[in-house]
Amino acid sequence: MKISVIITTFNAAKYLPKAIESFLEQGYENKELLILDDISTDETHAIISDYQKKFPQFIRWIKEKDSGISHGRNLALKHATGDVIGFLGADDFFHKNFFEEMNYYVKMNPHFDVIYFNSYSVGISNGFDASATIPMTKRNLIKHCPIGSGESFYYRKEIFNRFKFNEKNRYCMDYELNMALVSTKKENGKKYSFYPVNIASVFNGNSGENISAKNGLKQRLETIEVQLKFAKNSKEKLQIFWKGRKFLVKIFLKGLKK
Repeated sequence: MKISVIITTFNAAKYLPKAIESFLEQGYENKELLILDDISTDETHAIISDYQKKFPQFIRWIKEKDSGISHGRNLALKHATGDVIGFLGADDFFHKNFFEEMNYYVKMNPHFDVIYFNSYSVGISNGFDASATIPMTKRNLIKHCPIGSGESFYYRKEIFNRFKFNEKNRYCMDYELNMALVSTKKENGKKYSFYPVNIASVFNGNSGENISAKNGLKQRLETIEVQLKFAKNSKEKLQIFWKGRKFLVKIFLKGLKK
């Protein structure tokens, strides 16, 4: 099994080396790291170039301009050759031996479309997300909003022949992809199969400098828009509005103050 990891980055020189090193430190050899960046103005390009020259068998630098994370991922997906594909933030890093452990669990149960794991949050606040203990359903996605970090999910390459990231989505692209998968059946009429594995995959850097941290209210509003997009009837829409009522009131009051 080949593992592809995609990083879309912009001016991430402060964090990127640790992310790349955590990939290289994985003892599992059948892997590739695709880094998409053509517009950084700090030392990011020099860092990518240096690592690519040292490890050309593992690292590819995709020099294409993107208009956001979702667009960047769609561009990078065209170059991915792995059997499973995951994503890593430039300020995140992998758990030790994660690729080897993932490969073991894939061998034990190869019949899945998406495999997902637990994760840690480290930085200005610290925490553990036991996302693999939660079944992946539309109801649970709305209840927990989201289930796990996007970096704890790995998708069969074939999924991206049918699905792409919504390029209008700036904050919860992983959430929308998972919502689409649980709301859609495969061509054979079966549901997409999610395989939860109760091990840690990634440490999500929580520096307060990333897009999600700076735009928490916008991200939450976007998740509600995604939920409404996949609601199948008026009853589901009312339930979504009811669950998000406190947040929506907060947004309304904030608007009145302007």
